Amino acid sequence: MNWLISSACRIASVTFCSSALLLAATGCEDANDLGVEVPGTSPISTEYRDYSVQASTILQDSVETLNAERALAGRVTDNVLGTTTAKALFNLRVGATADLPSTFTDAKLDSVVLVMSFDQVYGSTAKPISFDLYNLASSLDEKKTYNAGVSVPLGSPIASNLVSSLNRTKTEQRKNGLKKIITDPITKRKVPTAEDSTTSITVPDQTIRLVLQKTNVRNSDFANQLFAALKDASFSQDKLNTLWKGLALVPSDNYSGAVVGMNRVFENRLYFYFTGVKSPATVVTSQAYGIRLANSYGVNDPNAPRYYTQISTDFKAPFDQLNDPTKSVTTPEGLAYMQEGVGLATKLVVPDIDALKGQTALAINRAELLIPVKSSGSLLFPSPVQAFVYELNAKNRVLLRTVNTTPVERIIQANLGNPLGQGNEAIVSLYTVSPTNKYYSVVITTYLQAYLANQLGEQPAAFMLSPVLRRAFSLSLNRSVLDAQNIKLRVYSSKLR
Repeated sequence: MNWLISSACRIASVTFCSSALLLAATGCEDANDLGVEVPGTSPISTEYRDYSVQASTILQDSVETLNAERALAGRVTDNVLGTTTAKALFNLRVGATADLPSTFTDAKLDSVVLVMSFDQVYGSTAKPISFDLYNLASSLDEKKTYNAGVSVPLGSPIASNLVSSLNRTKTEQRKNGLKKIITDPITKRKVPTAEDSTTSITVPDQTIRLVLQKTNVRNSDFANQLFAALKDASFSQDKLNTLWKGLALVPSDNYSGAVVGMNRVFENRLYFYFTGVKSPATVVTSQAYGIRLANSYGVNDPNAPRYYTQISTDFKAPFDQLNDPTKSVTTPEGLAYMQEGVGLATKLVVPDIDALKGQTALAINRAELLIPVKSSGSLLFPSPVQAFVYELNAKNRVLLRTVNTTPVERIIQANLGNPLGQGNEAIVSLYTVSPTNKYYSVVITTYLQAYLANQLGEQPAAFMLSPVLRRAFSLSLNRSVLDAQNIKLRVYSSKLR
């Protein structure tokens, strides 16, 4: 159950029935425990109060992108925050040895195409996206940590200004679920066949295709050298690593229009299209061999190679202050931002919350954060569907707690759970009342009770509303613009008369 946001601090009496429903909904103490006007108990009054929250924008210290559910690449400019550039870097693996050009006679190269599937576009699809391809100076190390802020040395360039459409379409055959009807040539009766009828439909073709080599169109020394190696029967993973340390997919210098999210699918490869003869046949046939990108492996595949996304943002004023991680930004318009990938989060300070401390006759029945979303916040970037609340120190860094001898980041746990636990995070959910009326909400009753009872250890200086669970596998540029002036902590409490 959620209450819509009210105006500033307001106190209202709640009837016994409302209190009972509230207690049942939150799972707090029953009426006898609180003494809510039942025989043999002391009468109490139940009230709620909205505590104002000071909100500002901060930059998280790191954004996990290693082997995430997708890789990001491209460049997009936002008139408010600035320009974000994403580069995708991949380790590579050989494909099926049975398909190697070395197993064919008289193999001749026709074209080389880098193929990647995408499921998200941040920006415009009208303009073709443009990339430069680089070799890596060395393969991504299996023992090193890579996140959005890590830069690795690039090797020699492979190709530049390779373009691909983002609004390509394709035709698919969809089954209608109805059998085809034909006329029997003998009886002249119409009878159903065993085959379903189909309909041709046009659907988006969410695939990037970058052509490195094409006969009589484009020539690539790198592609020719690599194909020559593929024609050698001794070709192996070690030889691939010698020729090609890894792939860096970098937006071209003259391109700014979109960042694409490339999802993990089996087809993400550099394909060599060629002709050849496979013994004992004598007919020349068209063939394809693919060198696999690291994101062609499934999320749970233990053999998946490494890849990650490097993300940088050239912030415009006043957000350029965030280059100092201890700073926070409050806009004149009263807005606060949180954005995945870029690392933006909203800092929350509740200046009056300590006024509840020391009131031993006060029982907290329910505490809920209410965070309104500005309707203009999702024009370029969709809103995250959920968020999480971390505890911060005075320098905007997440506090740590030791759990089973391991330091872990302090994040508010789900209501009714152990506030000192881990792995049962409270989810800040997005609610949509209408297209122009959205808000985030999370119940933190158990946490607030522990906070007021000084059971958390070091007291947090502030809280951080993060659009992602840090150190998770999700990666996007989803963003919310929050109404910082109307964020509230609503507290329902009962006090003895």
